[in-house]
Amino acid sequence: MNLSSLFAPIGQAWDRLEAFVIDQPELGGIGIAIAAGLLVALLFTLVVSGFNWLTTMRRQARALEIHLMTDHGARVVLVNGRGGRQRAITRYMHHSLKAHLPDFMFGGPFRLISYPGKMDREAAAMELLKRSDADLLIWPETKGGQRIVRIASRPASPFEKLRPPQQIVLPKDNKEGWNTGLARCLAYAAAKQFRPALGRPQDFRSERLQPVVETLLQILDTKPKADPRLLAEMVDDASAGALQLAFAGDDAWLDRSVDIARTSLADINRSASPDRWIAAKITLGRALRLRAEKRFDPVLLQEAIAQLSEALEALRSEPRFKLAEAAAQAIGDAQRLLGARRKFSITGGRI
Repeated sequence: MNLSSLFAPIGQAWDRLEAFVIDQPELGGIGIAIAAGLLVALLFTLVVSGFNWLTTMRRQARALEIHLMTDHGARVVLVNGRGGRQRAITRYMHHSLKAHLPDFMFGGPFRLISYPGKMDREAAAMELLKRSDADLLIWPETKGGQRIVRIASRPASPFEKLRPPQQIVLPKDNKEGWNTGLARCLAYAAAKQFRPALGRPQDFRSERLQPVVETLLQILDTKPKADPRLLAEMVDDASAGALQLAFAGDDAWLDRSVDIARTSLADINRSASPDRWIAAKITLGRALRLRAEKRFDPVLLQEAIAQLSEALEALRSEPRFKLAEAAAQAIGDAQRLLGARRKFSITGGRI
């Protein structure tokens, strides 16, 4: 086959197109405009790629800098966020922690560290927490009009499991709702994420526990517009802490622990929060029993029995409790069988 005969029609078509463009000058302008547009798009892509690369390098360098910090104390990393709303959340968190986090740190030092950029995914936050070796990582989110604070912490020891990040929804009205009461609630949430033992008052000595309980009660008295889940957690911690102070021998807390437990129980919707309701019943029953023991009162003792009995009946209806009972019964049967087999082997098969 003659290749020249194959490419000849193509050459003729090109010559006709070139002649047509020469006869139509406006087409040349369109071509130049298209070329210019492509050039601008290419330059924009290069600039964006370069900016993203520089941002990534800056973030990685910052994470390494945090990792290498040798200052004594907790490292609290605040992600700047993206846009005005997220940056406003970060500024408010910085103010809240700087002013009120010391109330729950038992004198321990901490450092607030700014981290550039945004945080879009929880997995990325966990990766940053690991790379930076920070103690607390706090970042803002905006979803569906909601303004959210996320708080994550690294395990205190190699044997502790990584706790899931906490999510706190902020009030939409940042002019009135973002006040001192809310700031103190957020500081407590961050402190508890860093030190989960705040939810276990039995782990503290009374002289260390009392200021925390007093502070919690002061915060709750102001009725802050905080996330209901966070407020419920603070109410439960205050109630449990007051009871622990009463058990520690502080007579001033005998009556207060009962009053706090009653108030906490009255504010709980049993159908919405059955676990909280049961726990509050038990706390109130224990507080009543302790007060009746210190100052014998058969009426209070009967009420304590009634409260604890209701909690026990509610627990028995729970599938988890039934499963626990079945497991306990199986363990007992296995132990009895093991004892019988040992006795059988010792006696040589004779009863």
